[in-house]
Amino acid sequence: MIKFLIQRPIAVLMAFTACFIIGLVTYNTLPISLLPDIAIPEITIQVSAANTSARELENTIVKPLRGQLIQVSTLKDIHSESRDGAGMIHLSFDFGTNTDLAFIEVNEKIDAAMNYLPKDTERPKVIKASATDIPVFYLNLTLKNDSAYSTIGQQSFLDLCEFAESVIKRRIEQLEEVAMVDVTGLVERQVQIVPDEDKLAMMGFSIEDIESALAANNVEPGSMTVRDGYYEYNIKFSTLLRTAEDVKNIYLRKGDRIVQLKDFCKVTIVPVKEKGVSVSNGKRAVTLAVIKQADENMDKMKQSLVRTMEVYPDIDFSISRNQTELLDYTISNLQQNLTLGFLFICLVAVLFLGDVKSPLVIGLSMVVSIVISFVFFYLCNMSLNIISLAGLILALGMMIDSSIIVTENISQYRERGYSLRRACITGTSEVVTPMLSSSLTTIAVFAPLIFMSGIAGAIFYDQAFSVTVGLMVSYFTGIMLLPVLYLLVYRTGIHTRKWKWLSFKFNNPIKDHTLD
Repeated sequence: MIKFLIQRPIAVLMAFTACFIIGLVTYNTLPISLLPDIAIPEITIQVSAANTSARELENTIVKPLRGQLIQVSTLKDIHSESRDGAGMIHLSFDFGTNTDLAFIEVNEKIDAAMNYLPKDTERPKVIKASATDIPVFYLNLTLKNDSAYSTIGQQSFLDLCEFAESVIKRRIEQLEEVAMVDVTGLVERQVQIVPDEDKLAMMGFSIEDIESALAANNVEPGSMTVRDGYYEYNIKFSTLLRTAEDVKNIYLRKGDRIVQLKDFCKVTIVPVKEKGVSVSNGKRAVTLAVIKQADENMDKMKQSLVRTMEVYPDIDFSISRNQTELLDYTISNLQQNLTLGFLFICLVAVLFLGDVKSPLVIGLSMVVSIVISFVFFYLCNMSLNIISLAGLILALGMMIDSSIIVTENISQYRERGYSLRRACITGTSEVVTPMLSSSLTTIAVFAPLIFMSGIAGAIFYDQAFSVTVGLMVSYFTGIMLLPVLYLLVYRTGIHTRKWKWLSFKFNNPIKDHTLD
């Protein structure tokens, strides 16, 4: 096979060039994340019921929910806890369960259980756990014309809070690269009603009359179904108070007189008393925690966010706690290792082989091996994360070993007087089996990690995959591409060692201490 390849160097170069180009293209499309996409088989349901004791919450809400959720398929364990005003239900599934489908089924069971819960119960919140549900960065929103933090200008910040929650948050979540956005630093709003005591007394109303009117107008009677032949229409009745204008327009009756609440009360929107504030660069800020989709590219997401931020020129956007810096450091570390490896190759080749062309051959084959490895990353839906890159860095040293072995063996045959073509064929053929044995021995150490079960197996899968792919690609590159490169690089001129004296200086001490 080696002889066949040596006789067709152009075909070999074209084939590996095509693979190299495909590798570069796929590298730019690979998703980049901090950690591998590990779906933790757990779902948590949060129950909220204000002014409810733990016992009442357990009996009226948590137990009916448990009765429905226990029917969820592939459920491994369920346990709950209740306290005053809040409760939690934890669902554990068998590892390997599709948590997306389980998430949908859990929501369906909760919707079915809502018919058995108290009428004013808020719908429970369902949370799906994942190792990648870590914000890649936090986006801080401040007003450009805002001054340093103070209680002045409260209304403008309230408007920013409402705009950030109702517009910007949804706009960012519509990006295909973003999974969800969590908003913090918001100031809650409340409707404040201040009666005019003189007008209240003159009209004969009391505080109880106002409270009764508010309660009567803030109800949701329910819904009804109207059938018209083959069609059904669901009509929902609701008189909930949603804005300050709704409160102002409430009618009260006293005798034959009907008045509106705004006639004798001042109705305004005021902030709820704050327990904490979010500050960025000395200004009040709203913070958005951006969580990326597991299979999306991080750089592409940042570019989409920049385009979104440009739409709002009156708002200052700043990024903090950027988790992408760790990933950027890992990638730069890989590049640094690659550069240092190439430099050490040059040093070893020059000192021990007395040759300056060997580093070029070894370096080219090593770069091609790494880039072609990205093709398998793409085919197997692998992402670039700190685990997979660590495996690639680990395989990098072994790739260098394979290339040095082939190059040095070819050089040995050339010293014995073999022709360049015959040295490439014989020297490479001689190490095919030893190199394969060496690569398979190393792969045998990492391959079992691929078949590990549980979360630990999911974490180490990326590393074992990177090492395995890197070694196999470097093996085929070493026996197929490297001898062709050696042939083409050394074809011009006679094989001479310009720095032969330097090679002897380092080789002779080693030979003197080697047993014959």
